[in-house]
Amino acid sequence: MLPASRCATLVALPLLCLAGSAQALNWQASPLYETIELKSGFEPDPHQITLSAGGSAAASEAGPNCSGFVNGEQPDLDINFDASQYPLTLYVESAADTTLVVYDPNGNWHCNDDYSTASGMNPALQWRSPPSGNYNVWVGSYTSGEMPQAVVKISERDPEWTDVASGGAANSAPVQNSEGIEWGDNTSQWANDGECDDPRFTGEGAHSLNVDEDRYHDAVDCRHLYEQGRITLASNGDTVSSSSDIQWGDNTSQWSNDGECDDPRFAGPGVHDLNVDEDRYHDAVDCQRLYEQGQIYLK
Repeated sequence: MLPASRCATLVALPLLCLAGSAQALNWQASPLYETIELKSGFEPDPHQITLSAGGSAAASEAGPNCSGFVNGEQPDLDINFDASQYPLTLYVESAADTTLVVYDPNGNWHCNDDYSTASGMNPALQWRSPPSGNYNVWVGSYTSGEMPQAVVKISERDPEWTDVASGGAANSAPVQNSEGIEWGDNTSQWANDGECDDPRFTGEGAHSLNVDEDRYHDAVDCRHLYEQGRITLASNGDTVSSSSDIQWGDNTSQWSNDGECDDPRFAGPGVHDLNVDEDRYHDAVDCQRLYEQGQIYLK
């Protein structure tokens, strides 16, 4: 659940819980149903398996943002995945309200309840740049005591209920990576709540009332949602992916081409901390590059 004061803004989104969270679910045990070996480009896509969801352990034992009840003694599935440049999506289809918990090869916990309006009560998780290795998967029931039938689908495409045609070109394109963006830290009071609280970003995964003090301070949430394609850099004049509407000036500052922005019109991690007014409009190359990377913004 999101903090009480902010619950109304979003339905449950894919949530990331760091490896430092409680880890009472036994990810080291052999899976209850199956170990699946997949290599990027696998066919048929999606690969699927039918199982009974649910269990007696609270999914919140994997992290505070995890919902439902799962089998705490062992995962339902292990997936050994050899990744490439394509995304990896795990999603569940069931007539019941199911949830999803995954422990990934990097030691991070990921959870989801209802992925989107189009998914109904179905959960999903997507890695835009998936690591290779072992994924431990639990399918939970939102209601304690229920063991509904569910179909787990593993795909390098978006879930079928997003109306993206299976096998379409849009699904097989290389994904956008996030290495060029300055993410900052996690010192926002709203960090790790499953939403992006950095006002540089927009989209369904961004909170609707973000404030400037949280700029660069919700790194884990924002990067996770960005790599899932659920947020983008804003295009409202605050911070934009295109810089064509800004007058950059020239490069006559003595500090031009030093890798920092020395124009006092800007702020952010890429800006020198002692800029002077005489360099206004005179460090064009540095400032434009850093602006397009999301490392600086217009004050």
